[in-house]
Amino acid sequence: MMLPLIAIDGPAGAGKSSTAREVARRLGIPYLDTGALYRAVAWHFGRRNVNLKSTSSVVKGINECRLFFAEGEAGTHVWVQDEEVTRRLRSRELTTRVGPVCEIPEVREWLVELQRRWAQRGFGVIEGRDIGTVVLPGAALKLFLTARPAVRAERRGREIGIAEDKAALTELAAEIDRRDKRDAERSDAPMKPAEDAVILDTSDLSFNDQVQRVLNLAGERFGLKIYGRN
Repeated sequence: MMLPLIAIDGPAGAGKSSTAREVARRLGIPYLDTGALYRAVAWHFGRRNVNLKSTSSVVKGINECRLFFAEGEAGTHVWVQDEEVTRRLRSRELTTRVGPVCEIPEVREWLVELQRRWAQRGFGVIEGRDIGTVVLPGAALKLFLTARPAVRAERRGREIGIAEDKAALTELAAEIDRRDKRDAERSDAPMKPAEDAVILDTSDLSFNDQVQRVLNLAGERFGLKIYGRN
Protein backbone atom coordinates (compact mmCIF):
# COMPACT_ATOMS: atom_id res chain seq x y z
CA MET A 1 0.00 0.00 0.00
CA MET A 2 1.34 3.45 -0.92
CA LEU A 3 1.13 5.97 1.94
CA PRO A 4 -0.83 9.18 1.23
CA LEU A 5 0.35 12.72 1.94
CA ILE A 6 1.33 13.64 5.49
CA ALA A 7 1.24 17.38 6.32
CA ILE A 8 3.22 18.66 9.29
CA ASP A 9 2.85 22.30 10.38
CA GLY A 10 4.10 24.34 13.31
CA PRO A 11 6.23 27.28 14.41
CA ALA A 12 10.03 27.53 14.38
CA GLY A 13 11.77 25.28 16.88
CA ALA A 14 8.87 22.90 17.39
CA GLY A 15 10.82 20.10 15.73
CA LYS A 16 8.75 19.81 12.58
CA SER A 17 11.62 19.83 10.06
CA SER A 18 13.80 17.21 11.74
CA THR A 19 10.79 15.07 12.63
CA ALA A 20 9.24 15.27 9.15
CA ARG A 21 12.58 14.44 7.51
CA GLU A 22 13.15 11.39 9.71
CA VAL A 23 9.57 10.14 9.36
CA ALA A 24 9.93 10.32 5.58
CA ARG A 25 13.28 8.51 5.74
CA ARG A 26 11.93 5.69 7.86
CA LEU A 27 8.87 5.28 5.67
CA GLY A 28 10.90 5.51 2.48
CA ILE A 29 8.81 8.32 0.98
CA PRO A 30 9.71 11.81 -0.34
CA TYR A 31 10.09 14.84 1.94
CA LEU A 32 9.74 18.56 1.29
CA ASP A 33 10.78 21.38 3.63
CA THR A 34 8.72 24.32 2.35
CA GLY A 35 10.48 26.73 4.70
CA ALA A 36 13.65 26.23 2.69
CA LEU A 37 11.85 27.58 -0.38
CA TYR A 38 10.79 30.77 1.38
CA ARG A 39 14.31 31.21 2.75
CA ALA A 40 15.76 30.75 -0.73
CA VAL A 41 13.50 33.48 -2.07
CA ALA A 42 14.50 35.76 0.82
CA TRP A 43 18.16 35.08 0.03
CA HIS A 44 17.58 35.85 -3.66
CA PHE A 45 15.66 39.06 -2.85
CA GLY A 46 18.51 40.16 -0.59
CA ARG A 47 21.09 39.69 -3.33
CA ARG A 48 18.93 41.54 -5.86
CA ASN A 49 18.01 44.35 -3.42
CA VAL A 50 14.32 43.73 -4.01
CA ASN A 51 12.09 46.39 -2.43
CA LEU A 52 9.57 44.33 -0.46
CA LYS A 53 7.14 47.25 -0.33
CA SER A 54 7.01 47.55 -4.11
CA THR A 55 4.77 45.07 -5.92
CA SER A 56 6.55 45.67 -9.21
CA SER A 57 9.95 45.07 -7.60
CA VAL A 58 8.69 41.86 -5.95
CA VAL A 59 7.17 40.53 -9.17
CA LYS A 60 10.39 41.33 -11.04
CA GLY A 61 12.37 39.50 -8.35
CA ILE A 62 10.12 36.44 -8.65
CA ASN A 63 10.34 36.42 -12.44
CA GLU A 64 14.14 36.56 -12.25
CA CYS A 65 14.40 33.79 -9.65
CA ARG A 66 15.25 30.37 -11.10
CA LEU A 67 14.41 28.17 -8.15
CA PHE A 68 15.04 24.42 -8.12
CA PHE A 69 14.78 21.92 -5.28
CA ALA A 70 15.37 18.22 -4.79
CA GLU A 71 15.46 15.70 -1.99
CA GLY A 72 18.83 14.77 -0.48
CA GLU A 73 20.04 12.70 2.46
CA ALA A 74 20.16 15.79 4.70
CA GLY A 75 16.77 17.12 3.57
CA THR A 76 15.61 19.49 0.86
CA HIS A 77 18.42 20.88 -1.31
CA VAL A 78 17.79 24.21 -3.01
CA TRP A 79 19.38 25.96 -5.98
CA VAL A 80 18.89 29.59 -7.02
CA GLN A 81 20.22 30.74 -10.39
CA ASP A 82 22.08 27.39 -10.70
CA GLU A 83 23.89 27.99 -7.37
CA GLU A 84 23.20 25.63 -4.49
CA VAL A 85 22.26 27.75 -1.47
CA THR A 86 21.12 25.01 0.93
CA ARG A 87 23.79 25.63 3.60
CA ARG A 88 23.18 29.38 3.58
CA LEU A 89 19.50 29.15 4.39
CA ARG A 90 19.70 28.66 8.18
CA SER A 91 21.80 31.69 9.07
CA ARG A 92 20.53 34.00 11.79
CA GLU A 93 20.65 36.95 9.41
CA LEU A 94 18.36 35.22 6.96
CA THR A 95 16.03 34.18 9.78
CA THR A 96 15.33 37.86 10.49
CA ARG A 97 14.63 38.58 6.81
CA VAL A 98 12.43 35.65 5.85
CA GLY A 99 9.34 36.67 7.88
CA PRO A 100 8.43 39.74 5.80
CA VAL A 101 9.03 37.79 2.57
CA CYS A 102 6.59 35.08 3.72
CA GLU A 103 3.87 37.71 4.08
CA ILE A 104 4.01 38.87 0.45
CA PRO A 105 0.94 37.49 -1.42
CA GLU A 106 2.77 37.21 -4.74
CA VAL A 107 5.53 35.12 -3.15
CA ARG A 108 3.05 32.90 -1.34
CA GLU A 109 0.96 32.33 -4.48
CA TRP A 110 4.05 31.30 -6.46
CA LEU A 111 5.48 28.95 -3.84
CA VAL A 112 2.13 27.39 -2.94
CA GLU A 113 1.74 26.43 -6.61
CA LEU A 114 5.23 24.85 -6.60
CA GLN A 115 4.38 22.90 -3.45
CA ARG A 116 1.10 21.63 -4.89
CA ARG A 117 2.88 20.50 -8.02
CA TRP A 118 5.36 18.56 -5.87
CA ALA A 119 2.44 16.93 -4.05
CA GLN A 120 0.76 15.75 -7.25
CA ARG A 121 2.67 12.48 -6.89
CA GLY A 122 0.12 11.73 -4.17
CA PHE A 123 2.43 10.65 -1.35
CA GLY A 124 5.19 12.07 0.83
CA VAL A 125 5.80 14.18 3.94
CA ILE A 126 5.56 17.95 3.48
CA GLU A 127 6.13 20.42 6.28
CA GLY A 128 5.65 24.14 6.77
CA ARG A 129 3.31 26.59 8.46
CA ASP A 130 0.14 26.41 6.36
CA ILE A 131 0.28 23.02 4.66
CA GLY A 132 -2.80 21.50 6.31
CA THR A 133 -4.88 24.69 6.10
CA VAL A 134 -3.95 26.17 2.70
CA VAL A 135 -1.51 24.20 0.58
CA LEU A 136 -2.94 20.68 1.02
CA PRO A 137 -6.16 20.84 3.05
CA GLY A 138 -7.03 17.39 1.71
CA ALA A 139 -3.91 15.68 3.12
CA ALA A 140 -4.74 12.30 4.64
CA LEU A 141 -2.92 13.04 7.91
CA LYS A 142 -2.31 16.53 9.33
CA LEU A 143 -0.21 17.31 12.36
CA PHE A 144 0.59 20.57 14.13
CA LEU A 145 3.77 20.43 16.22
CA THR A 146 4.34 22.99 18.96
CA ALA A 147 6.54 23.49 22.04
CA ARG A 148 7.13 25.97 24.84
CA PRO A 149 8.84 29.21 23.65
CA ALA A 150 12.00 28.67 25.73
CA VAL A 151 12.41 25.14 24.36
CA ARG A 152 11.96 26.35 20.82
CA ALA A 153 14.54 29.12 21.19
CA GLU A 154 17.06 26.67 22.66
CA ARG A 155 16.55 24.21 19.79
CA ARG A 156 16.93 26.87 17.12
CA GLY A 157 19.99 28.23 18.95
CA ARG A 158 21.68 24.84 18.71
CA GLU A 159 20.80 24.70 15.02
CA ILE A 160 22.53 28.01 14.20
CA GLY A 161 25.41 27.66 16.67
CA ILE A 162 24.56 30.15 19.43
CA ALA A 163 23.40 27.74 22.14
CA GLU A 164 26.02 28.99 24.64
CA ASP A 165 25.39 32.70 24.01
CA LYS A 166 22.67 33.76 26.47
CA ALA A 167 22.29 37.26 25.03
CA ALA A 168 21.96 35.89 21.50
CA LEU A 169 19.42 33.30 22.68
CA THR A 170 17.35 36.04 24.33
CA GLU A 171 17.29 38.01 21.10
CA LEU A 172 16.52 34.85 19.14
CA ALA A 173 13.56 34.13 21.42
CA ALA A 174 12.28 37.66 20.74
CA GLU A 175 12.70 37.14 16.99
CA ILE A 176 10.77 33.87 17.16
CA ASP A 177 8.00 35.58 19.14
CA ARG A 178 7.74 38.36 16.56
CA ARG A 179 7.64 35.82 13.73
CA ASP A 180 4.91 33.83 15.51
CA LYS A 181 2.76 36.93 15.86
CA ARG A 182 3.26 37.92 12.22
CA ASP A 183 2.41 34.41 11.04
CA ALA A 184 -0.66 34.10 13.27
CA GLU A 185 -2.04 37.56 12.53
CA ARG A 186 -1.45 37.87 8.79
CA SER A 187 -4.61 38.03 6.71
CA ASP A 188 -3.30 35.67 4.03
CA ALA A 189 -2.97 32.08 5.29
CA PRO A 190 -2.34 32.68 9.02
CA MET A 191 -0.44 29.95 10.86
CA LYS A 192 -2.89 27.80 12.82
CA PRO A 193 -3.74 24.12 13.19
CA ALA A 194 -6.18 22.69 10.66
CA GLU A 195 -9.49 21.78 12.26
CA ASP A 196 -8.76 18.08 11.79
CA ALA A 197 -5.04 18.26 12.69
CA VAL A 198 -3.50 16.28 15.52
CA ILE A 199 -1.72 18.74 17.86
CA LEU A 200 1.53 17.39 19.29
CA ASP A 201 3.44 19.28 22.01
CA THR A 202 7.08 18.23 21.69
CA SER A 203 8.43 20.24 24.66
CA ASP A 204 9.18 17.19 26.79
CA LEU A 205 9.67 14.63 24.05
CA SER A 206 12.97 13.29 22.81
CA PHE A 207 13.59 13.37 19.08
CA ASN A 208 13.00 9.62 18.79
CA ASP A 209 9.77 9.94 20.76
CA GLN A 210 8.53 12.66 18.40
CA VAL A 211 9.25 10.54 15.37
CA GLN A 212 7.64 7.45 16.86
CA ARG A 213 4.49 9.37 17.80
CA VAL A 214 4.07 10.48 14.21
CA LEU A 215 4.77 6.98 12.89
CA ASN A 216 2.17 5.58 15.29
CA LEU A 217 -0.40 8.16 14.19
CA ALA A 218 0.29 7.32 10.54
CA GLY A 219 -0.15 3.63 11.26
CA GLU A 220 -3.44 4.22 13.06
CA ARG A 221 -4.76 6.55 10.37
CA PHE A 222 -3.85 4.30 7.46
CA GLY A 223 -4.64 0.99 9.15
CA LEU A 224 -1.07 -0.26 9.06
CA LYS A 225 1.52 -1.49 11.50
CA ILE A 226 4.41 0.81 10.67
CA TYR A 227 7.82 -0.16 11.99
CA GLY A 228 9.84 2.17 9.80
CA ARG A 229 13.55 1.81 9.04
CA ASN A 230 16.25 2.59 11.60
